Amino acid sequence: MIAGDILADLREIVGASGLKTGDALSVLDPGADQHNLDAGVMVVPQNTAQVASILRFCNEHRIAVVPHGGRTGLAGGAVSAIGEIILSLSALNRIESLTASAGTAIVESGVTLQALQEAAARVNLSTGIDIASRGSATIGGMISTNAGGMDAFRHGVMRQRVLGLEVVLPDGSIMSDMAQVTKSNEGYDLKQLFVGAEGTLGVVTRAVIRLAPGDEFTATALVACPSATDAVALFQTLQRNRSLNLLRAEFMAREYFALASSNLGPASLAAFTRAPAYIIIESDATDQQIAQTALEEALAAAIDAGLVLDAILAQSEKERNEIWNIREDSNVVTRVCPHGYWFDISIPLQHLESWLTQFNNGIAALGSDIKGFAFGHLGDGNLHIGVAGETAKPDKDKIKSIVYANIRETGGSFSAEHGIGLEKKPELHALIDPVKLRLMQSIKQMIDPNGIMNPGKIIG
Repeated sequence: MIAGDILADLREIVGASGLKTGDALSVLDPGADQHNLDAGVMVVPQNTAQVASILRFCNEHRIAVVPHGGRTGLAGGAVSAIGEIILSLSALNRIESLTASAGTAIVESGVTLQALQEAAARVNLSTGIDIASRGSATIGGMISTNAGGMDAFRHGVMRQRVLGLEVVLPDGSIMSDMAQVTKSNEGYDLKQLFVGAEGTLGVVTRAVIRLAPGDEFTATALVACPSATDAVALFQTLQRNRSLNLLRAEFMAREYFALASSNLGPASLAAFTRAPAYIIIESDATDQQIAQTALEEALAAAIDAGLVLDAILAQSEKERNEIWNIREDSNVVTRVCPHGYWFDISIPLQHLESWLTQFNNGIAALGSDIKGFAFGHLGDGNLHIGVAGETAKPDKDKIKSIVYANIRETGGSFSAEHGIGLEKKPELHALIDPVKLRLMQSIKQMIDPNGIMNPGKIIG
């Protein structure tokens, strides 16, 4: 438990309203993990100076600090425990500037992705990144987990969206590297240490975000392909097509699409052509009709080439939303099959077909009551994998051996865009290069020698 005198000192830093315990904390949504608020103490600083004072105080008193953004992380990176304090960045929610001519925004870390998207859209720009939890996920949290999402094959992951960072270190010192330009060769690019560090090295308080041109006119299609290899070939063909501007290519394997479409509807999608692989394709052009025609012609050519079995082009915003709902409401798997586990991996596209084959064969060998579901971001090979039993959870170690089989040998990754947190620590220690792991441990020891920052996560 945190002693009363410690709480009094923290209250002096953030004010009475900035310290939450008991009932004030119990009304908050714990987010993606029910244990996120288990510490029972939350401080809510109003600015970078208060963050620095909190970390300096906690470092001096050896009090563990768990940073929180929107609590949407799926790897346990925000889980807290008794004796720790939660540091919420929710009050650092200001968009300080958005410069259309430069295509940049300076934001505090508690700004939500949706808030920045809406501000950028007003000047015909976008964030260049999008995830389903856009309404609650914060920019600081997305930086700390190096979030990816649907636009990564075009614009990169969060690491590529960050031009500059302000970070408070465990001793309370502030590193300000708020460059607003792409080319800034000033020695070691230290800000990148904090992208994907999940709050284990310090607290991101402000960021310079590179924006991208807005996507105004879209054409959307649901496409059935004879195989994953054909789906990849279709993606590459459309990406090279000069008459299209390919925005998104979201993959769904047969098992996932069958479950999602039958439970989410409408009937027209549930009755769509059965196939081993499906893609949601979205493109844009200078005019809505031009976009529709270009995509229709491209898909007709792909059917003639044998890459596509069937396709549905959305004819209205309602139909577009119905198609996207099949992909975005992936929690339908958990609602229908609650006894399972989730994985987040990346597979090089040339190995996608063989990986899916070994995955499906491995799951089938476990018995008919075990189901496997695969979907994700085709352009960068990021797959989200669900494996569930009909009546009870399957053996997790057996499932891991199937999901991670040959993943390192083929150049893939066991952690694509959700981070390491608590969930994937065993994989980190088992699957990454030992020299890389040793360097990570050395960096952690150098920056956070007292181990106060998000202890137990990643390598702690």
